[in-house]
Amino acid sequence: MFILTVNNIRQLAKRNYFQMPDNQMIFFGLRGCLPLRDNSSQFKEGHEMEVIPYDHIHARCTLGQYHPEKGIAVFPGSTVPYMDYIRSSLEQGGSGANLLMTGYYANYHKGWHNEGRNTGHRAFRQDGYLPVRRTSDDLNYDNDDRIDYTRPYDNLHAGWCMGVDNDHFSSAGCQVVIGFPQCVKRNDAPDIGPWKIFKGNAYAIEQEDFYYMLLTGREAQEVALNQGNKLSVRLRFGSKGELVRTLQTRLKELNYYEGDTDDEFEARTLKALLKFQEDYFGKDADDGIVGPITASALNIDWTSENLNS
Repeated sequence: MFILTVNNIRQLAKRNYFQMPDNQMIFFGLRGCLPLRDNSSQFKEGHEMEVIPYDHIHARCTLGQYHPEKGIAVFPGSTVPYMDYIRSSLEQGGSGANLLMTGYYANYHKGWHNEGRNTGHRAFRQDGYLPVRRTSDDLNYDNDDRIDYTRPYDNLHAGWCMGVDNDHFSSAGCQVVIGFPQCVKRNDAPDIGPWKIFKGNAYAIEQEDFYYMLLTGREAQEVALNQGNKLSVRLRFGSKGELVRTLQTRLKELNYYEGDTDDEFEARTLKALLKFQEDYFGKDADDGIVGPITASALNIDWTSENLNS
C-alpha cells in the first residue's frame, strides 16, 4: 500500500520530462494499480493505492484526474484490452486490439465514443497517432510484440463494468472507467458508477482538451515511497527537453535516427530507440524507455534528480 499525492503526480511528470500545463486538469492512468477506498473519486490531497498485477479479465488499473487547485481523484478501471478482443485480434494478425504504450498523450477531447451506435456516449476522444503494441502469436503483450504507430482511436470511456471483481469490461485498447454510460442501449438511463463522476468532473469545466499521462503502478509507488533521494530520470514517448535532443543526437551518430534533432520524443525518436534496443539487447528488451541501462549502452551521461526540488 502507498499513498499517492498531488505532489507525486507532479514528480512523475518531472521524472519523465513530461511538461504539465498550468491551471488545467490532466488525466492519468496507472497500469496495475487500484484505489483502496470507496471515496477515492473525491478530489483530495492523496489517496491510498495498491499495486496489483493487471490481467485482461478484470479491471485492474486506475484512471485519475489531477486538478492544480482541487487535488487528485482516482477511479478503478482498465488501461489494457479485454481478453475476448485479444483472441479475436489473433485471427487478424493482431489488428483489432492493442496495448497503449506508457507515455504522455495530448488531445483527449470531449466528444463521442462509438458515435452512431446504440452504445454511443459522450466521452473523451483520441484520434491522433499513438504507439501501440499488437500481439499476433499469443494472448500476452510482450516487448517482442510489434509496435504500430497508428490511429487506434483509444478513447477514454465508460467500461460497462460493475466493479473490480467483475469478469468483464469493454475495451479493445481504450482507457475505461468502471460504470455504465447514458446511451440508447440503456434506454437513455443516466451515467452511473465511478464513470459518472469522472465524466462529470471534466464536463463541468470549460476545458475541452486534456493531456493523459500513462505509467505503471510500480512507477507511482517508487516515487511515492521515495524518501527524498534522487531518482534516475526516464525518457519515453511524450518526453520533452534538452535531454531528448541529446538522445536523438546520439542515435543519429549511430545511424538509427534520421532527420533534424529537436526536444520532443515522438514517433521518429521512438522508432530509432526501439531499433537500437532490439539490436543491442535483443527483441524482448525494446521497451521504448530510456533509463540508466539504455543510456549507458548509448554512452550518454545519465542524470538523477531530487524530485522534491
